[in-house]
Amino acid sequence: MKRNGETKRRRNVAEEAEQGGGDPAMWEDLDRNFRQVQSVLDRNRSLIQQVNDNHQSRMADNMSKNVALIQELNGNISKVVSMYSDLNTNFSSAFHGGKNGRDGGGNTGTRAN
Repeated sequence: MKRNGETKRRRNVAEEAEQGGGDPAMWEDLDRNFRQVQSVLDRNRSLIQQVNDNHQSRMADNMSKNVALIQELNGNISKVVSMYSDLNTNFSSAFHGGKNGRDGGGNTGTRAN
């Protein structure tokens, strides 16, 4: 499901790169990383809704399902923290690092997933 805001943000990222706002590949990597974070956050929103629905049902089976849902949610929160940390490192390296934000090997420094 694409949102108007996502389409507009992608267009702004592309326009910024074209207007001399830095290395286009760096901006594309940054945009891709933010989309990955947003995907996990969207999943968390869904998990929280499921947990709430199960809790409100007060059915034993649904309540027991919440254990796995909350464990997944906890793991996702750790994943988001790690992803934001990587984004911070990559963004800082791009602006304070090597030529045009690239390391000596021509890589943008993003972590392979």
